[in-house]
Amino acid sequence: MLELKFAWALQGGFAPKEIEETVEKWKKMFIDEKFVEVCFDKIRGRGSSSIIYEAVLHTQSPLLITSKIMNGGIITKKQSENNNKNNEKVVIKIVNKFGHDDFEQILREVNAALKIGIHKHICCLLGWSLYLTTHALIYECVDGYDLHTWLKLYANALGLITEMQIAKILWQISDGMEHISAVGIVHRDLAARNILLTKALEIKITDFGLASICNKQFIYQAQINRRLPIRWMAPESLGSRLFSEASDIWSFGVLIWEVFTFGDVPYNTMEEGEDIVDFICSGNTLVLPYKTGQIWQILTRDCWKLNRDERPNFKAIRNLIGQFLEEKTINYGYLRCKSE
Repeated sequence: MLELKFAWALQGGFAPKEIEETVEKWKKMFIDEKFVEVCFDKIRGRGSSSIIYEAVLHTQSPLLITSKIMNGGIITKKQSENNNKNNEKVVIKIVNKFGHDDFEQILREVNAALKIGIHKHICCLLGWSLYLTTHALIYECVDGYDLHTWLKLYANALGLITEMQIAKILWQISDGMEHISAVGIVHRDLAARNILLTKALEIKITDFGLASICNKQFIYQAQINRRLPIRWMAPESLGSRLFSEASDIWSFGVLIWEVFTFGDVPYNTMEEGEDIVDFICSGNTLVLPYKTGQIWQILTRDCWKLNRDERPNFKAIRNLIGQFLEEKTINYGYLRCKSE
């Protein structure tokens, strides 16, 4: 049954060996629909070709099993605590239209999940299923908002979000992205809308529908027939379709701008299209609000270096923000003690 599904979906685009390898990858992540209880009265979201529902998973996640194998049977309790339940609350994305682009997106997410494994700052794809013969993706459930929505809720409540809270959120994102880049994946759609945020302000990076595996030079060259988020894209991605950790770094800079503008649209005075492409490729960048802290002014400037080789990597950014948080915490404790 699975082989027939894949043969139909892959026809014309893959060699027989590639089809065989793809089928084997998909088999590793398959969950029989009898283990999935969909809550059709609890809709989490809608897309152009899918609907996302809450669901209950009545078996262990294939991702957990695969991660154990990849790590030699060793996986920490903390890593697996949310993926080792036989009655786990999850979300399921059921595809209601299934063309070649939809299959390609699902394939990217499954391939990325197998490479990434389990990480506390990444919303894991737990597996996939055939729900009533329709393809469906099953993810861990995150109760809260996406970062963009959360920012909009506070847009008119200045002072309720502190710089420390923002720094903690950005540190978590850089930590998750450092792991993603370390396993050779380029996200290609890093933006506030694709960051899930719990009530405790813990983040999960999501939406790997554009994610790609890099070559040995850690670069991915994209085809031109896909709709891409140009307002978050680096010059080399817009001009030469080159994607790498450095292009994700550029997007991270745009995400920082989103945070400090409380969810504004990048280049919001410009129409989608060639005007934005020309503006970015000419060396122009976004401008942070006047009172934004110096660390974020400098960091975004570095993220938006025209030469991608001059941009920092996610490990360096994570360490920089971590040091900022450490210094702020130490200073806060010292000042509080002095005032007492």
